[in-house]
Amino acid sequence: MTTSVESPAFARLEAEGRLLKPSLKGPTHVPGRYGFRGDIALTLDPVVTLEAAFASADGAEAALSFLAGELATYKHLPALSEALGASVQAGGKYFIYVHDLERSSRYQVELNGVSFYVLPIDDTSVYNELIDYMYLDKTKMKKMDTADKVDAIVNGALKYSEKYEAISYEEGLKRI
Repeated sequence: MTTSVESPAFARLEAEGRLLKPSLKGPTHVPGRYGFRGDIALTLDPVVTLEAAFASADGAEAALSFLAGELATYKHLPALSEALGASVQAGGKYFIYVHDLERSSRYQVELNGVSFYVLPIDDTSVYNELIDYMYLDKTKMKKMDTADKVDAIVNGALKYSEKYEAISYEEGLKRI
């Protein structure tokens, strides 16, 4: 397992002890790209996490170019935005899977100037959802190491251009 953090986008999260249970935390196979796979702590007391997270940043960029993970409830979105702060920015690809959304719900929610894809998740994993959303080959993915899997998912996500209904956080609360 790679355990170095050399990316400015991950440095604050690492310093604050937010990068938990990493199976990857360092360079991927794409030159200049750093990746993370694990959990990200949103709050530390009590601990609330973005589970099964995948994230990447390129070179000296101060913000993540990609993030995906799973929240127990839609109500944790503000904590996610606050914890990430400047680690996310407008134009990044951020996919947040939420347990308490109806299966047909697919939204884009803007928090602090950053748009998040907010999607439902049931009895599957973030990894499987991402493979389906990015139209990736499951058979090829099984043969890859963790860094290759992160690269394949990130490459797919950076090309993703689907648009969903844009709603406010408050409107989303009314819909759960």
